[in-house]
Amino acid sequence: MLDSVTLRVGLVGAGPWAGMFHAPMLAAGPATSLAGVWARRPEAAEELAASYGAQHAASYDDLLAVCDAVAFAVPPPVQAHLAPRAARAGKHLLLEKPLAFTLEDAEAIAAAIDAAGVQSLLMLRNRFTAEGRAFVARAREGTAIGAVATFVSGAALPGNPFATPWRVELGAMFDLAPHAIDLLDAALGPVVGITAVGDPLRWLGVTLEHRGGAVSQVALSITAPGDPGPFRIEARTEHGPVTFDGRASDDDPDVQEAITTAFAEAIASGTAHPLDVHRGVFLQRWMSEALAGLPARDPLTRGPIARGDS
Repeated sequence: MLDSVTLRVGLVGAGPWAGMFHAPMLAAGPATSLAGVWARRPEAAEELAASYGAQHAASYDDLLAVCDAVAFAVPPPVQAHLAPRAARAGKHLLLEKPLAFTLEDAEAIAAAIDAAGVQSLLMLRNRFTAEGRAFVARAREGTAIGAVATFVSGAALPGNPFATPWRVELGAMFDLAPHAIDLLDAALGPVVGITAVGDPLRWLGVTLEHRGGAVSQVALSITAPGDPGPFRIEARTEHGPVTFDGRASDDDPDVQEAITTAFAEAIASGTAHPLDVHRGVFLQRWMSEALAGLPARDPLTRGPIARGDS
């Protein structure tokens, strides 16, 4: 059994989110330490590692050699390629959402983790904040009727540090939908159906059907100009309205410690966390189904391509 205080975590990635969130979270402890950093850009990894007194790993194998667990802050296909290798090496995994771009790759990560018998945790940040936990608890107190949610920003517009190639190319579904589907599923009841309309690169409307009859509707965009709005949910239950305020969730000073503590406790106990890799596969399945129902779009006009068009 690992002592949570001595859990050595290696970080894969040295981009904006790794520097803003992952590295300081892992280095701050108290349940973890930042053992090393590896990235495809050696100079970025070396700079990030040095700022926290961690080791700069010259290769991915070198990183695996100095840690008990691996945290990922890389694009989904890179995570899908590297995470199974870490699991097979006996390393526990702190995973980013989405797990991958395809359901097949997400399931392959889960299969590798299950076969290795290691623990995992998915970085669904809002589930570890006081605001997120309170929203879920309040919504569950009364029978849910429905909810309306908005998650709109310009994060994929030029000049934004989060305008990474995969966000620019694929839009809101993979970036924002995991948070929305997860929180609404937890609060209103298990999702049993999903439909989507619109364009992932402009604006998506997603409708979720929940067991028990509740319906939730979500507006998603990462290319909307103007001041970004917070991730906000207004749910209605038989006891009245329940709201989730994304600003309060974003400002939670204790969320990093909550994540690392949950990760270390799952490893120490050997008990899977409810937000482990299988939660990621669950979300991937619903995203894949929603995307499958959207029409193909002309890359120049963004208009739908009618059936029969060449």
